[in-house]
Amino acid sequence: MLTRLLARACLLAMALVATAAQGQQDPAATVVITATRGQRSLADVPASVTVVGREELQATPGESIDDLIRTVPSVELPFMASYQLHPTANLISMRGLRSGFTSHALVMLDGVPINDSFSGFVQWNRVPKENVDRIEIVRGGGASLWGTYAMGGVINIITRVPKANQLSAEAGYGSLGTYHADLYGALIASEALTVSADVNRFNTDGYNPIPPAERTPLFVPTAFVADTAQFAANARLARDLTGYARLNLHQNHQTLFTPLSRNEQSVASFDLGTTKTFAGGSTLGGTLFHNNGHFQTDNTDDPNNPGGGSFTAEYVQNRHRTAVTDTGGSLIWASRAGGHGPAVSLGADAREISGSDIADIFDTTETQVRTDVGRGKQRFLGAFGQLGVFPLQKLEVLASARVQQWRNYEGFDGTLGGPGPVPDKTSTSLDPRVSLRYELTSAFALRAAAYKAFNAPNLDNLYRAFSTPSGIFLPNSQLDPERLVGGEVGFDVNARRLRGQVSFYRSDINKLITSRNLDPAEVPAGFFFGTRLINAGKARTQGMEAEFESPLTSALTARFGYAYTDAKLVENELDPASVGQQLQYVPRHKLTAGLSFARAGWQAALRARWVSETWGDNDHTLPIDPHTVVDASAGVDLMRSVNVFAQVANLFDRTYIADNSGFAPRMLGAPRTVFVGVRVRFI
Repeated sequence: MLTRLLARACLLAMALVATAAQGQQDPAATVVITATRGQRSLADVPASVTVVGREELQATPGESIDDLIRTVPSVELPFMASYQLHPTANLISMRGLRSGFTSHALVMLDGVPINDSFSGFVQWNRVPKENVDRIEIVRGGGASLWGTYAMGGVINIITRVPKANQLSAEAGYGSLGTYHADLYGALIASEALTVSADVNRFNTDGYNPIPPAERTPLFVPTAFVADTAQFAANARLARDLTGYARLNLHQNHQTLFTPLSRNEQSVASFDLGTTKTFAGGSTLGGTLFHNNGHFQTDNTDDPNNPGGGSFTAEYVQNRHRTAVTDTGGSLIWASRAGGHGPAVSLGADAREISGSDIADIFDTTETQVRTDVGRGKQRFLGAFGQLGVFPLQKLEVLASARVQQWRNYEGFDGTLGGPGPVPDKTSTSLDPRVSLRYELTSAFALRAAAYKAFNAPNLDNLYRAFSTPSGIFLPNSQLDPERLVGGEVGFDVNARRLRGQVSFYRSDINKLITSRNLDPAEVPAGFFFGTRLINAGKARTQGMEAEFESPLTSALTARFGYAYTDAKLVENELDPASVGQQLQYVPRHKLTAGLSFARAGWQAALRARWVSETWGDNDHTLPIDPHTVVDASAGVDLMRSVNVFAQVANLFDRTYIADNSGFAPRMLGAPRTVFVGVRVRFI
């Protein structure tokens, strides 16, 4: 079936190319680094890649990065903005790999991981969109180059690098008490030194996500405030030696559902790197990074009806305090003969994570009844290589492989019934990838790839329990990494009036991390039910993704995206009802379309997305509504240095259930919101 679909799609694409305006443009000038861990032209990279540029980011309604990439095919995010959800629910996956227990995509900021080091979620507000130059999204197994979390793909958020002295500000205000303010400055101190800084505040009073018929007076809008500061320095240390240093500081506070249900997070990260260029063009680059994070979540319950969810009154039933440090580095040597000569790169990286979660548990009288403790360390050591060759003038073969050692040690499971100290555990993985790209014409090329990948359980999966008055949800310190074997075929179109990609893929996943219900004899005293994480299931995902961009006129551009995702559990002895069902939170269909206009100081954009019915559990008992959302924006340059803009999200004010996890009340998607602002460039 996939072969027939590919043949028809190829014929359609060639017909579109033939009818495009005469002649083709030169290969795209956009350079991407994430797909190959080195600089490549977007026009000829042998992978499924999307780049969201700065102009598109500015025109897209949304106050966090997840809002901006929600329409990208095969990127799977919650259907609510990250600041409206409990932080641990902000998981991200690609191509149907969403399991509900960990992320299956690696997210980086300038090449440094920003998935939470303990739990794998992504706090998107760590990166103000005003400081972003572009976002590179690479779909498909990326573990051969990047290691854990990259099993489904990689997202690299790249901040802007100043080319001149600059001082600019952006501020705005909108619905739901939402405001943000951003100040950016850059100084070219000399030919050898450039420094920049970005300071940002974002605040929203939020909306009440609980459906009106299910609310009690205690439910309140979800409020969120975040402060972020980013500093960077780039230096030319010698004629053939460059270096950089970056510091990122972030803190946020959230009130979720009820007045006493609160989340607080702070993260400080520092990274530096250097690159040496040798005669002949080969380079040697090194990076170091360190993250220090703290997270506290207060989760409440009703003392009059524990576990009932009525919330006529509340008390803090559990308070989790999570601390984690994450230190790593890499060294990469790369050489390219030039033209169609072989390209070789070799590298090694190391990473060590140390974290703990301390949970104080209280009864209805607010007396502490116990403390659950989970802690441990993880060490990742990897070596990888990549070789690109052209056996034929128009055929590129790009092969890469990684040997990864993953070790858990000094683990402690102090939850109810937990063993206390747990034995150390080591696992090794070999993850290869082979990519092919054949250029049929200057405007049309075929692609194919096959790969293996792994995803290691994080410290949350291994050691952190959480509970309610009626149920307890236990980790598993003996979890193994998930394993994936996959492949894809597709084609690229790069004509003057049509640019795009289509990909067909299939992946088989073993040792999928899921959960099982505890037998009655296993449930700790005082609870009615419980679960434990396990390596139980096998899953299969297959589907297709397509995105096209066409400049209809010199001022008007159309964009189209579609993803079909067939993601199922094919083996799960402990939950037979889930076998054959679409995986939770993975829509079978996602369709997006957009128009953008820019001419003579005027800008406008329209974006629409439709998502088919989804489920909050693998047994399909928790439905999430299909929904269509339309966003719009417009702006005008009042003068060369001042731009005034307006953005409307959910233009037609659609009401729909956007989250139905079973752990919290059903939640609505955001209502229509309006935001107006101004951008001023002083220098």
